[in-house]
Amino acid sequence: MSEDAVVVFERRHRVKLPADYRGFITTVGHGGPGRFGGAGPFYGLFSIDDWEWALLGDPDVTMLAKPFPAEPDRVYDDWLAEAAPGEDDEPYRGTLALSHQGCEDLSLLVLTGPARGRVVETCPGKQGPRFTKDPDFLSWYERWLDAVLAGERHFR
Repeated sequence: MSEDAVVVFERRHRVKLPADYRGFITTVGHGGPGRFGGAGPFYGLFSIDDWEWALLGDPDVTMLAKPFPAEPDRVYDDWLAEAAPGEDDEPYRGTLALSHQGCEDLSLLVLTGPARGRVVETCPGKQGPRFTKDPDFLSWYERWLDAVLAGERHFR
């Protein structure tokens, strides 16, 4: 993806992409062929244009600039009720979809809020999203590459 296209995306959505993700999409890859994207964990990496896959409501350009309400190590009694108490609240605001894991699960990159830069996995149910152990996107991606090179069949 060109630097100019990234700048247009950031201005349109009023966000600044984490530096490691920004560097990846401008120098390594940005989605790819197929329904779900290019080389990456699970079904591959989405194009940045598919950022809204995790949203439960209608996407709008302000959604990425709103803080993601989840925090690492926080326990939720009822994730959706706590993260989106209002009728029009979006629980996955502030996140960009990275990859589809199958069924209803996705990997997301937090762009806004206390967990900015972290990768989180959606999880239907009351417990809410799971943060990966990785400190940032690039660590998450490199861990996947290491798993592939080691011949592992599952990545978590």
